[in-house]
Amino acid sequence: MNRIKNIILTLAILAGFTSCELFLEMPEVTGSVYKEDVFSNRKDAEGMLWRAYHRALRDGLPEGWQINHGTLASFSGEISRGYSWHAGYNLVVNGPNPAPADGYQGFPADYDENWEVIRICWLVIANIDQVPELSAEMKEYMKGEAYGLMAYRYMGMFYRWGGVPIVRQANEMTDDINFPRATAQETLDYTLELIQEAYNRLPDHWVDIEPGDGEKWVGRITKGAVLAMKARLLTFAARPLFNSNTSYVDENNLKFNGDKHIVWLGGYDEQRYRDAIQAHLDVLNWASQNGKHLIFTAGEGNRNTYEQAIDDYGRGVSELNGPELILAFKIASYQQVYNNMTEGYNWSAYCDAGERSQRGVLTNFARVYRDKDGGEIDWPKVGEAAPRPIDDFFANIEKIEPRFRVDICVPGLYGRSNDGDANWNEGMWYMASLATSEDIAASMARAIEGRGIGAPTKFYYKAGARKWLEFPLFRLAENYLHLAEAYNEIGETDNALRYLNIIRNRAGLPSVDERDKAKLRELIVREKALEYFEENHRYYDLKHWKHPEIGSILGGDMTEISFLTTDGNTKAGLVSYWDAYSYTAYWHPKWFLEPFLQGEVNKGIIVQNPGY
Repeated sequence: MNRIKNIILTLAILAGFTSCELFLEMPEVTGSVYKEDVFSNRKDAEGMLWRAYHRALRDGLPEGWQINHGTLASFSGEISRGYSWHAGYNLVVNGPNPAPADGYQGFPADYDENWEVIRICWLVIANIDQVPELSAEMKEYMKGEAYGLMAYRYMGMFYRWGGVPIVRQANEMTDDINFPRATAQETLDYTLELIQEAYNRLPDHWVDIEPGDGEKWVGRITKGAVLAMKARLLTFAARPLFNSNTSYVDENNLKFNGDKHIVWLGGYDEQRYRDAIQAHLDVLNWASQNGKHLIFTAGEGNRNTYEQAIDDYGRGVSELNGPELILAFKIASYQQVYNNMTEGYNWSAYCDAGERSQRGVLTNFARVYRDKDGGEIDWPKVGEAAPRPIDDFFANIEKIEPRFRVDICVPGLYGRSNDGDANWNEGMWYMASLATSEDIAASMARAIEGRGIGAPTKFYYKAGARKWLEFPLFRLAENYLHLAEAYNEIGETDNALRYLNIIRNRAGLPSVDERDKAKLRELIVREKALEYFEENHRYYDLKHWKHPEIGSILGGDMTEISFLTTDGNTKAGLVSYWDAYSYTAYWHPKWFLEPFLQGEVNKGIIVQNPGY
């Protein structure tokens, strides 16, 4: 609780704020400013809210975590682990460490920052009425945004840690600040309470919200965004990690000194899935009334062509303020060349290479993609007698499903995110694991660690020279797939198939008619993995599903496709390819939830999560 104490006890606002040229660009810091000064004018009050936006919405992204370098995809078997001096590298191999010696947290999420965000938001709620230039309506909107940002952070804490302390105000020095962990149910209920407070105050959109604004404020939290938070929150509450007759503590015989209800909802209740279904339907209903929709050219009941699927999916994940997007992490300015987000996601020659070169796509994840007709792709396996001829590779890429071509740039055939742009194709940084030595090929050893089958290109469809991205936090495909998941779990197979097939057909794949519940569940799991590659879903999805193969997905042997070349990454220069062992990733059931820093636990207020 030390971080909570430091944040709650401070009388001064954390930093001064000046107006930002662009919405959500990081405010400049000019020194300590007191509440009376910040809330005496609109500019500084807005700057404080922008700070809350910036810190709240970067949760789990390279901009905001403490493991330094990389993205969450390295922890879910999607991309490789990075350089050996990265904290994430060691975490992937050795697992979470509640007492790290290197100064970085020994786990992906940044627990400390939650309390800074929550304090800022409570200060906005308590003091925004003092600002003279704001209309009463705008003050209520801004309170709604503050409630929504707190809800976003509590939602994340819920599925990362389970029950956490509940903070209901910006506490002062005289208040009791020794907050213990609430139960998982209490944390869930409080997050729903925050969501409702936000929903009651927020607008449906931010276009012309005040005279002359136009689209200046597009991207701020709307009613739709908090409905999406509610739907995701209730989906996690319905999944087996929390919603089961036996806690994962008992199932895995984990040592735990606390009340199991801190990490468990006390038993299975089908109504939790029904509540999640209604929440997702509410999102789709809101979307239909507010100009938001799944980008799907062929439309429900039809199947996109290959080119339609490329364009629809590419737009869905990359189009700034697009019709499928409900909320994004927006930090960029047009002048921005390099930051942790571009270092994490932009592999083009428009950006400096930075620390990206050992985070290529693993064969483990490449195997998840199917061919255009939904069949399996025959990739090489570790231990085959000899490398395969490169024509076999080209044949696989020519028949693979469209999303792969948007997501990943591979040597020789490159990618489809930015057709004809050499900076996004042959000029890509560290495109794949290439060897020039025939001896390496003959022994089928890994060529260059971490570069794998190719480089990720998601979020930059038709981006050209645009360096930044607006990371999608909520887009409508999630609601379709979560509806499929929840309907399947309560036995409404027709509805499950309807929503699953909408996403499959949008991706250019044929419909399925699987009636077996367990088999349909796995089809939904696979579809979620593909649709949300690199979007920070798979790591938490697998844990809350308690997926039976989690030990060989988040953990286990990771492998990389490697290539023999005589002329770089050109099609003419590639000779053969093979799969090679890279490293073994860590998994243990204690990692179903994140640990707390041991220094906090030692204060005797916070109970450590099971197994640590």
